[in-house]
Amino acid sequence: MSMSREREAQIGKLFLDYRRTFESGDAQQVADFYRFPLHYYAEDGTKAVVSRENFVRRVEKLLSFYRQLGVQQIVGTVSGQTALNANSNLVSLNWILLQKAADKPVELYTATTRYLVADVSDGLKIDALFAVDEAIKLRQVLRAQR
Repeated sequence: MSMSREREAQIGKLFLDYRRTFESGDAQQVADFYRFPLHYYAEDGTKAVVSRENFVRRVEKLLSFYRQLGVQQIVGTVSGQTALNANSNLVSLNWILLQKAADKPVELYTATTRYLVADVSDGLKIDALFAVDEAIKLRQVLRAQR
């Protein structure tokens, strides 16, 4: 099933806005991009149905790690989009976390995350998250900085 350029642009804008909101550090606003209950698929193969409250707590924890690391910028690039049906797309994003250094930003780490994006009554929302365990990567970076 092919996707229209308009749909690709809509998804691109969704994730651009999502990235900007994530950089702002407001977990409640980040949650606004999701449809709850959220279907959460962990890296270890487990899955869960996550409430908004639980999701906000997870995002707050992640943002706390980002602050500890001095993350100054988050770059998110859509690396793939697959139309699953007329209303759902599987989207892959490459995330790069950058820390401010003396003369230019330094890459802390990269991660690829996949999202199921669906049309709902109030527009496009993220309906499922296929996560990578950023906590492991973040702890490794924190240890390396000490």
